[in-house]
Amino acid sequence: MSEKSFDERREALKARVKKQLEDSTTQTSEPELVVSETELVVEDIGFDGIMELEYDDKARIRKIASVLILVGSLLGIFSGGIILQGNPSELLNSSLFEQTKSVDITGQTLDIEGESLYNVSIELVDYDSSETLQVTYTNENGYFQLKDVKAETMLLRVSLEGYNTIERTFDAVDGIMQPFTMKNGSEVTKELRQSEDSGWSLEAAVGLSTFIGVMTIITGIVGIQASVETRRAKRYRRTQYLAGISLFSRGLILFGPILILAGMGLLALSKEQFEDTKEV
Repeated sequence: MSEKSFDERREALKARVKKQLEDSTTQTSEPELVVSETELVVEDIGFDGIMELEYDDKARIRKIASVLILVGSLLGIFSGGIILQGNPSELLNSSLFEQTKSVDITGQTLDIEGESLYNVSIELVDYDSSETLQVTYTNENGYFQLKDVKAETMLLRVSLEGYNTIERTFDAVDGIMQPFTMKNGSEVTKELRQSEDSGWSLEAAVGLSTFIGVMTIITGIVGIQASVETRRAKRYRRTQYLAGISLFSRGLILFGPILILAGMGLLALSKEQFEDTKEV
């Protein structure tokens, strides 16, 4: 509504009220005058006032988004600190990573045709000292078992009259051994069986944990910067990118990322608050 049309309407309204006051013998028109003034005030606010209130609401939404991103990022930094706080030496010696001290060994002896051999002598020998530690014999199915074998390099000497003797060097970390295949003869066959390396050591695991802790703290700091950028309301895309990176801070596993995601959603609602998204 233009200023001219508004003034004309106000003058017409005043003229109508004045005429009613002159013609009436009562004062019933006075409340009508009050209502008309209120109507003028409401009409004077107009569309611009409504838009101004909406703009203020979106500014508050942007501030809430800034707080959510900040809290989620701080939780990520806190989680990273917990990861780094652990003492590597204590971690290596903890029950969680404690290496097996002994193991029960089970195996079987067969002939070249795959038939089980009974009463085969099984001798467990310490590899370093050549001391005999245990002696047992196979049952009718060719199976044997050695209990509480130290988790070290050991030697098993398998012998039976009329068959060649097998001396197998192995790392006593697995409970089940490959079968012993014995041939007719009197020779001594030496075998070497080493357990497969998984490619990971405890030290490597601790190193990976430290890396994760450092990256968690770094992405949390990026999230703090995203919160600052949200308050500045300068660059919308830059702010959203920084907030997205802060998701990797993993504050309390899920709680922090949920807060940051909520903040990013509120950022989208208040997008026009940023200077680079305003129409020129």
